[in-house]
Amino acid sequence: MPGVKVGAQVRRYCMTGNYVVVGNGCAAMEGIKAARENGYKGSICLVSDLLQPSYNPMLVTYFASGKIDYDMMFPYGNNLDFYQEHDVKLYLGSPVVNLDAEEKSVETAKGFKVYYDKCLVATGSSPVIPPSFHNISDYVYTLRTIDDAVRFRKLLNGEKKKVLVVGASMVGIKAVEALIDKGFDVCLVDFAKYIFPMIAHKNCSLLIQDILEKKDVRLRFGTAVERIEEDDNKVTAYFTDEGPCETADCIIMCAGVKSNMSFLDPEQVELDRGIIVNEYMETSCPDLYAAGDVAQGRDIMTGEQRIIGLWSNGRYQGRTAGMNMAGKRMKYHGTLPHNITHFLEHDFIGIGNILNGDDMYEEIDEENNRYACFVWKDKKLIGINLLNIPEISGLLKNFIVKGLVTKPTADLSALANDNLAMNKMYNKYPRLEKKFLEMR
Repeated sequence: MPGVKVGAQVRRYCMTGNYVVVGNGCAAMEGIKAARENGYKGSICLVSDLLQPSYNPMLVTYFASGKIDYDMMFPYGNNLDFYQEHDVKLYLGSPVVNLDAEEKSVETAKGFKVYYDKCLVATGSSPVIPPSFHNISDYVYTLRTIDDAVRFRKLLNGEKKKVLVVGASMVGIKAVEALIDKGFDVCLVDFAKYIFPMIAHKNCSLLIQDILEKKDVRLRFGTAVERIEEDDNKVTAYFTDEGPCETADCIIMCAGVKSNMSFLDPEQVELDRGIIVNEYMETSCPDLYAAGDVAQGRDIMTGEQRIIGLWSNGRYQGRTAGMNMAGKRMKYHGTLPHNITHFLEHDFIGIGNILNGDDMYEEIDEENNRYACFVWKDKKLIGINLLNIPEISGLLKNFIVKGLVTKPTADLSALANDNLAMNKMYNKYPRLEKKFLEMR
């Protein structure tokens, strides 16, 4: 990329009066935009281990399966225009190995060092690869980076093989979809007993699993891969439940992600599963901010600090950090877990907490693979599942998320009664309206 300083070419560089952004994803881009839009005219230095422009990791399977073109993975453009327009100095190609929050410095593996006045950490997350898979890395595919996208696309367009997908996550089901669309023999394995265990009700999970089994996907749930053996250019997986082993030509790893924060000192910065931030995206250290998949912000439904790895959450967190770095005090109240995914011509939406309620409304239509579930706790709506009711899913998600942000103490049961999406649901399921009235 012309105009970019690659880590191997830079030995040491120090500056003061400087904003430093560590990372090159959505949260980083939005932080830069917000800082410039709110009057910051000083220097911005972006440091990242990657060489490509900012991209959306959620689009990896879409490109690999041929549903979008390569350039569409880059929402800010597959070029340097964004960085030039926002006057950003780029130092790419070497990971950050140390951020000293007391010295206020950032240093990369290649010896590049920069001092900051304010710093935004937006390093995202990386796929979790269990130790049992480390000795067969040549057979393991992950679905997070641009290189992953290109490699997976090559697999899909090559010889049809037997594939083991580890992890029944949203990314996992998109990988399964891409593989079976291309004629691969697929086995999906997860330690959980049902698909989407953190966001889907058991009855909804069973319908989704039935959809997959009708596509000849073998499901191995409630078990984990205990060990892997390699032989004759294939791998064989042995499971903790001592059930039959699975032989495959390769493995797609979709078993979750972990925050990229190994360069931070926990004696300096408060860390948990991510970097703890407040409503201003400030960390426990002065002038140090965090946003995106590395930041542990507020779940507006529970009030707890947690990582919610959503593109929209990263955008809002990044913008909030950028505004505050520029001197405009702005809060981000947070968000709640919500997922909308389209797979194998089916639509699933999960919002909030479906698992810990004390009352529930449910509709199951097995013949048409349609499902609706609303969960309350203390007469407040806390979770929703919808399967193949796409005409209202987006409206309902936006309404509930915005309702919680603008009226965080409001009773969602009351809010939902005045919503167009809910009126459509009442027409389809008359019992639901009675349930909402009961919960008011």
